[in-house]
Amino acid sequence: MPEARRLNHLTVVSPFFNEALGARAFYEALVRTLANQSYTFDMVFVDDGSSDETLTILNAIADQDSRVTILALSRNFGHQIALTAGIDYAFGDVVVTMDSDLQHPPAVILEMIERYEAGFDIVYAVRQSNENVGYLKAKASDTYYWLLKNLSNTTVVRGAADFRLTSQMVVRSLRRMREFHRYLRGMIPWAGFHSTEISFKQQDRLHGKPSYTWRKSFRLARHGLFSFSTIPLELISWLGIGMTVMALVYLVYILIVAATVRTVEGWASTIIVALVIGGVQLISLGIIAQYIGMIFEEVKGRPLYFLKQERLSEHNAAQTHPSDHLNRGMNDKST
Repeated sequence: MPEARRLNHLTVVSPFFNEALGARAFYEALVRTLANQSYTFDMVFVDDGSSDETLTILNAIADQDSRVTILALSRNFGHQIALTAGIDYAFGDVVVTMDSDLQHPPAVILEMIERYEAGFDIVYAVRQSNENVGYLKAKASDTYYWLLKNLSNTTVVRGAADFRLTSQMVVRSLRRMREFHRYLRGMIPWAGFHSTEISFKQQDRLHGKPSYTWRKSFRLARHGLFSFSTIPLELISWLGIGMTVMALVYLVYILIVAATVRTVEGWASTIIVALVIGGVQLISLGIIAQYIGMIFEEVKGRPLYFLKQERLSEHNAAQTHPSDHLNRGMNDKST
């Protein structure tokens, strides 16, 4: 059973991408929630290559609050990499990752901390429903989680996005996982540790439109499926066996036709078989290509991200930043 403990220091990690209109509102809501608590806290805000005034606003916030660390990525590396950069610089007893558009209510953090103090190392915040997501996206999400559950050995919490609490022990384990195609929703449960779930009602965005397009969502889903399962490769083998059996049965049919001197009318059946086999081959090659492409990206050994600005909070500056978790996140340490 998990053992109870007390929280001393909390770090909140949030990525920002073109959130100029809502960045300050998010910061103020976060500070209001965490003020006057028994523990101290700091914040790591990651600008993921924004093209608006987001970074300027974040720096203005840091000018006023020494608890804020600002990391500015050199370009838009994507949500999962931005979260990874923030986690690399998060040294609280626990680390809460959350989006900066206020769809993740800061008040939920207090309930997360209660679960941590009860002894859990991971607390997932799960949406109560998909009512604000849209019918097509909700159905696509349900289908994806069904596939992931049945094709993977890792249990991904359904409805849990990247709003979660992790203990520093989990964070240290996560820093050692430097894979290029990152799917944090799968990597964290894969690491193990005691976990629990709480539910929350997802709020509407305060400003702007979601940056997670269908294309980005599909890419993230693809990374999750192929990073945590080799079953698609096994299915190719079984599909090949099935097609071979069907071909042998068809061969027997042809031999019977030839032996009975019956005429074969047209070539429709032959063309259909050829098209089916060709389609199966192309699908199989596509699945294999996905794995080869991911291997190709991994073996390059490139850094996960580059920083054009590193501005540390007082708490963060006092930490010793281990080189092992930054070996693929190079930066120029500019301020």
